[in-house]
Amino acid sequence: MCAVCSAQRPLCGTCIYKASLHLQHLLLSLFYTSIMRAKCSATVLLVCFIWAINAQAQNSSIQANSINHIESTQNSRQQQQPKGSIWDEPIRFNSKAKDSCVMVISSQTNFTKLRVSCKSKGKSYWCDFLGKPNLCRAYNSNPRHYFTQIMWDMRKLQNACQGPQVYKPHMCRSASDEVQMAFHASWPKISIPKLTQASQNQQKQQQQVKSSITPTKPPGQKQQPKPQQPAKPAKPAVSKPVSPRKPAKSITARPTVAEESQATKIAEEYCWKSLQGVCAYFINWFQN
Repeated sequence: MCAVCSAQRPLCGTCIYKASLHLQHLLLSLFYTSIMRAKCSATVLLVCFIWAINAQAQNSSIQANSINHIESTQNSRQQQQPKGSIWDEPIRFNSKAKDSCVMVISSQTNFTKLRVSCKSKGKSYWCDFLGKPNLCRAYNSNPRHYFTQIMWDMRKLQNACQGPQVYKPHMCRSASDEVQMAFHASWPKISIPKLTQASQNQQKQQQQVKSSITPTKPPGQKQQPKPQQPAKPAKPAVSKPVSPRKPAKSITARPTVAEESQATKIAEEYCWKSLQGVCAYFINWFQN
């Protein structure tokens, strides 16, 4: 008896055919289902891969933009700063009282700020100076030497902050007063009387008068010979003839104290400490 059609025989051909068709449909459905699943998984993997590539590309573009921005800012800073920049490397020196001092230069809007910080045994102090040294042509060519000349004056002081209120280096002496570094603030506070415009003009006039009036001896003046003393009476047996005196040599005018101090000052500004004596000698020689 057929189990499918209940016929009086074991299995009929019609039932076998239907069963094979049903099996084929089942296999096809399983096949298509597996194919769809494979397609879906491949699509998901492809989407994830594309998303990862896009994210990596965005990150690389962001990094490239940040690098370009940093390089542009560095280039702009380098263009703004003059040649021979000293913004990164401070100037170190010791005061006359053996205080360890550091000079740090920074820019603030339209001014250049100089901070002098000193340390000693259990104490510390600092002072600030403001100015516009960039208006001086010599400063733009060598800014470090400008502050080095200020350092030469400060190292002669017991306290580096208790010195002149205004510093105008020798290299910018012919420039306007705006290029000088003026006292701004300090800690602890130092009571320094402010110079008025009249007193500053008076000091300038005194310096000009001192430099213009330098007493010197006339070069053509000769030293008068001393009168000859009468010779002592010699013995009658031996008499030596008196030899005539030689004409006195002309004495050249020596440099005055004012010229020597001026030459010494120039030597202190432009020469090393160990060579200042030699420099002062040659400067006196060239001035005469």
